[in-house]
Amino acid sequence: MSGKNYVFVLDMKTYPFPKGFRLTKAAEFRRVYQEGKVIRSDAFVLFYIMTEGEKPARIGITVPRRFGKAVRRNRIKRLIRESFRLLHPTLKSNVDIVVNVRSAADGMTQEEVMSELGYLLSKAGLRYA
Repeated sequence: MSGKNYVFVLDMKTYPFPKGFRLTKAAEFRRVYQEGKVIRSDAFVLFYIMTEGEKPARIGITVPRRFGKAVRRNRIKRLIRESFRLLHPTLKSNVDIVVNVRSAADGMTQEEVMSELGYLLSKAGLRYA
């Protein structure tokens, strides 16, 4: 996003984030970790695996306790979920993604999270644009 201040005001009806876009079971996370590929940055580690069938892209987020108290962990998860929600229309289908948060993500803004996540997804070849 190269230094510009973007304001993301896109409503939930246009770009929803239903439960079907989330990894919820431990077995789903384990499969991505064991069989998937990895892309790393200073702030995030992105694991991904292509899936069978016609499913939307799904995301799971993990934040270690050493990242900070629950308020800080929940904030970064909210920022990642919002970025994923906005990036979802540009993602390929049939992919499960797990984002592990690193300590460098502490204090990031929504725009920085969106930029970093978009970069990692593009680097992995998971975006159309």
